[in-house]
Amino acid sequence: MPILIFPDISHKEAYIDIISEWKQSDEFKNGHISPWALFRGNSFEEFLQIAQDDLWEKNQWVPATLFFLMELERILGAIQIRHSIDLPHLMEFGGHISYGIRPSERRKWYAREMLRLGLIETKKLWIERVLLWCSDDNPGSYKTIEANGGVFDRYTEFQWEKARRYWIEM
Repeated sequence: MPILIFPDISHKEAYIDIISEWKQSDEFKNGHISPWALFRGNSFEEFLQIAQDDLWEKNQWVPATLFFLMELERILGAIQIRHSIDLPHLMEFGGHISYGIRPSERRKWYAREMLRLGLIETKKLWIERVLLWCSDDNPGSYKTIEANGGVFDRYTEFQWEKARRYWIEM
């Protein structure tokens, strides 16, 4: 059964493995990665420090928590929960949650479960309405959001693509 867990030093090998796999994917080569927070830092140790700093807004952003979705010792994906969306671009495009499943583990319902678990964590932050958005050409993502109670709000344009915005009432 997959669980959400905050990254720590014991996850180094699993982290290197997921990053290596993701970097070989077409989406990474095209710059379409989510959550982008998974790819920050020049080493695993630097990534860990950034994840820790994000909890307290030390990276000049908004406070955020990154979790790995893990089963046994394998990282299946990651989800970042922003504690607020007080910046204009987050209100329009970023939303509260960003998530992604490693390429080899997609279409196995892990994203749906990860978002469900992420919403439990979001509720602990006293967020009453959760904003999510995804590319209009990513049915896996918008079906995941809808399966977790997402209600379509509207379309928006983000850089080169049409995106969907959803709200989930907690």
